[in-house]
This record gives sequence, C-alpha cells and structure tokens, in this order.
Amino acid sequence: MSGLAEHDERSELRQPAGPERWWQDSAFLVWNDHDAGIGGVFRIGHEPHHDGGIGALWFGLVTRDGRRYRRNVSAPLTAADRRDDGFGALDGRYRITYDGRVRYHVVDDDVRVDLTVEDFFPRTDFFPSDAGTVSDDFASSHFEVSGRITGTVRLGDRDHVVDGLCHRDRSWGVRRWDTLLNHRWIPGTFGPDLSFGSIAWHAIDGTIRQFGYVVRDGVVTHAEQVDITVVMEADGTTYRAGRGVWTLPGGESFVIDCAPYDAMVFEHHGVGDVDAICELERDGRRGFCDLAVSTNPRAGRGPITAALRATNVDGLSHRG
Repeated sequence: MSGLAEHDERSELRQPAGPERWWQDSAFLVWNDHDAGIGGVFRIGHEPHHDGGIGALWFGLVTRDGRRYRRNVSAPLTAADRRDDGFGALDGRYRITYDGRVRYHVVDDDVRVDLTVEDFFPRTDFFPSDAGTVSDDFASSHFEVSGRITGTVRLGDRDHVVDGLCHRDRSWGVRRWDTLLNHRWIPGTFGPDLSFGSIAWHAIDGTIRQFGYVVRDGVVTHAEQVDITVVMEADGTTYRAGRGVWTLPGGESFVIDCAPYDAMVFEHHGVGDVDAICELERDGRRGFCDLAVSTNPRAGRGPITAALRATNVDGLSHRG
C-alpha cells in the first residue's frame, strides 16, 4: 500500500498520554456473522485527563431475531483497565488486548464474549493529508483494517459460534468531540480481496469533508468523489436505509446499498452516534458494513430520547 502510512504491532497497545485535556487513546470494532445471525460494536476509549481518568465504553450486540444488548458508560479508569497488553473498561470486565492477535473479552450481566481478529491487510491510515478537522481534531494518529472474526458469544441463555467479518480502527491523540456536528461513516468488507471505507464529516467550522477508498487484493484506490445518503426516521436520529457511492478514477462507480437489520445508539461528550449493522450482497457474495451516523447540526446537548430503529437502553432487550 505504497504512499500510505502503515503502523506496526506497537500501535495495538496503549500509547504514552499527551498533556492535552482532550487527549484520548481508543480501539473500535464493528463485526457481523451472517450465518450465526449476530453482530456488534465494541469501543474502549481511555481519556486520562477527564475527571481523573475515564474509560468510555461503547458495547453492543444485535441479532437477526431481535435480541439486543448495550452497555454505554464512562467509568473511572482502574488498574485493571490500564493493561500492559491493551485496554480495559469497567474494572477489566471489558477488554481489548493484543498478543500477536487482537482479542475481545467480556464478562458482564447476560453476556460473555471471547473473539479474535485476523487482519486482511496491513494497519493503514487511509485519511488524506487535507482531511481537516477529521485528522486535526478527532483522529490525529489513526489506522483501520478489515478482517475475519472468530470465537464465541453468549447472549442471555443462547450461545453463538462466530465466524464472520469485521472492521476495526485505532486512534490516539487529541479528540475534540465538540468539533463534530454530523458524520456518516461506512466501513466494511466482503472478504480478503475486497474491503472499503468512506466518511462524510461536517465540522463545527462549517466545513464538510468527504472521502473514501476501496481495497482490492491489497491495492488501495482512493475515490475521486464520495456520496453518502441515509433515509432518516421520524426520530431524527435513526434510519432505515443508506447508500454509499464511491466514484473511482476512470469513472467506475462502487455502490453499496445499506439495509440495517438493527442498530445501537452511543452517546459521549454531547455526541450521539448510531451504528447500524448492515448485511450486503454484491455479485453473489455476502459482505457487511457499519452505517454509522451522527446528526446534530445545531450542536445541541440534550440526551437522545427516542430511537425507532436502534437500542438506546443498557442491558439485555428485544427489538419491538
């Protein structure tokens, strides 16, 4: 992937904290297993200079048959969270660790998780040099990679053997949550030979940046133009469909139609993010993506009180 920044395995571990109040260190995962009928989101963000040090946790599971689980909290960082091999939250009950592979572990009420990721390509920073506030204020040091995810999940009284697809990212540095008004993010994959990502970013200064990429057999192609649209619900927050169009050099269009089967709401520092698990089909192949959206054009600070197509309650629940 010539010309793009790639990161080595040291980037999987916690990084030395900078002095800035908004400095953070985070790891994010989104995944889906079509055959098992389950997918989810897992993010831990360490913010050492907020309230004596907090671990921001976004964790969610959704199933095709309607079962859901969410945990969205910011809790004090403990010794069990400041791990030498990675990240912890809620006194180590939630863990993202690295021992040559990235592993995800959860032991909490109604849920047990033991998952491992195998990457499809190197840890790559796909952001362009002129990404503006996306990189300056939100993800200054950053990489993304798609892969295969395997392991087990116990949700309530049901066990799931997972062998699916995933996309993850790492980011550390200053993250100014108060610079984001709206965003649309579509990362996903069909397998080792075809992955993709795109983002539309509306910043507090009024600028809108849109960019994306496609990875085919390890070769990265940046889009000349990206268009992301969503079909919003009456709640103004969740959505029933979306489309991403990557216009590639030479005029080729790479198109993804997103049909979420369920979603999760996560709130942090005044930002309300909805991550929807979408299953895809293209040329007879199955894939998946995350359609992640925040809609906050006037920088409001109230909580999200209605979510028609996502769960915004913690713990085990069922889609109505």
